[in-house]
Amino acid sequence: MSIFAGDKVEVQDRTGVAELCVDGEQFHVLINNNGLLTVEGEDGFSSFNIPATQVKKVKENRNSQLVNELYEQSDSVNFYIYDVDIDKAILFVSNAGKAEFNEANNEKWFSATNGKITAVAFLKGDD
Repeated sequence: MSIFAGDKVEVQDRTGVAELCVDGEQFHVLINNNGLLTVEGEDGFSSFNIPATQVKKVKENRNSQLVNELYEQSDSVNFYIYDVDIDKAILFVSNAGKAEFNEANNEKWFSATNGKITAVAFLKGDD
């Protein structure tokens, strides 16, 4: 399977790059120069070269691709869940950042924002 710029890969063999990554860590491919990949970490700050033979391409399903495409084109993104208990609410919004409790008009919810992503979890009526 060919690997192209923009693909996501997972490290399978750390030979020569052990200090830069861990087994199973995923990176985005910036360049494929005849089998020598320049990859970038999820943080967008670290990059290094690794042979294509030491990684495997990560397949994304169509829903993940759609969310990524919409995210890239949007000004902001909002994720909501409804009628959950406190633990599930905090767990959900913590994916975006520090959970903050809110209350208004007999509604209670937790929310968190990270860049252009906002996650909101509305609590069950009795919580």
